[in-house]
Amino acid sequence: MMSPKLSPADRSNRGKTDLVVIIGASLFTYFVAGYFDLAERWINWAALGEFYQLDEIIFVLLVFSAGLMWFGRRRYIELQETLKRNLEIKTKLEVQNADNAKLLLQNRALIKHITQVREAERNHLASELHDVFGQYLAAIDVNASVAIKYSTVIDPKLQSILKTIQDSASFLRNVTRSQLRSLKPPGLETVGLSAAIEDLISQWQMSFPDYEINIAIEVDDQLVDYDTALTIYRCMQEALTNITRHAEASIIHIDLCTQNKSAQCNDISLTIRDNGIGFDPNEGMGKGLGLIGIRERIHALNGQFNLHPADPRGTVLALHIPL
Repeated sequence: MMSPKLSPADRSNRGKTDLVVIIGASLFTYFVAGYFDLAERWINWAALGEFYQLDEIIFVLLVFSAGLMWFGRRRYIELQETLKRNLEIKTKLEVQNADNAKLLLQNRALIKHITQVREAERNHLASELHDVFGQYLAAIDVNASVAIKYSTVIDPKLQSILKTIQDSASFLRNVTRSQLRSLKPPGLETVGLSAAIEDLISQWQMSFPDYEINIAIEVDDQLVDYDTALTIYRCMQEALTNITRHAEASIIHIDLCTQNKSAQCNDISLTIRDNGIGFDPNEGMGKGLGLIGIRERIHALNGQFNLHPADPRGTVLALHIPL
């Protein structure tokens, strides 16, 4: 058990008390020895053992007492030096911890900035795809349709070529539309997070129909700001991508809800559970930069990130973000 830390005034008072106790004990011993003639009694008793030189034992005890005092003094100095070194180490550790905390805050601020820049680039690329590729591909499709209409009169061989151009334009439009959904969540600012998540899952199921997905969404979209909604959306994208690539799962459970704890305290939670092969807890997230990115995005919003194996098998990803 550690002794309570004393102030300088308390230590000074304790030193004075100890000195008074020592002086009092010495005076008490003096009066008791004088009253009972302890010195004479000692001489008479020691004389009985003259053959064994018992009367000389007092000098042995005197040297032994002086040795104990020297030993105690030496240990005290060593303890003081050890304490000094420990205090220096503690000070260095506190400085290092402060530096580490500062670096952690800076890294999270940098990650948040990189995330914002990345989202801005995605929005810019999505605008370019929509305004340039989308319009020109639509124009190519319309022109090819008109050309096919007149090609039957001019040259039947040209009709198959125009039909190939039209099919290619339609294919590129579908690819562009799919990339737009990946780059910029459709309707996230207009219809809200719950509708955007439902649309994401619907589109994902069209690409991976073999998965069984159980969804429970209870979200008050008015409580969720755009940054939080975008983070939840990106986390859902990354989680579904990881499941298809690594989990070897067949069933996915998704729970997304907002909790109204009080007028000033609300949060949103997302839980994704699969029945896949799971992962080794000793390895953690390993080299999965996607999961690390999710964790840092959640921490940037003062949220909680938890990834752990499911029982009896699979993986559980749980996220909580205050609103």
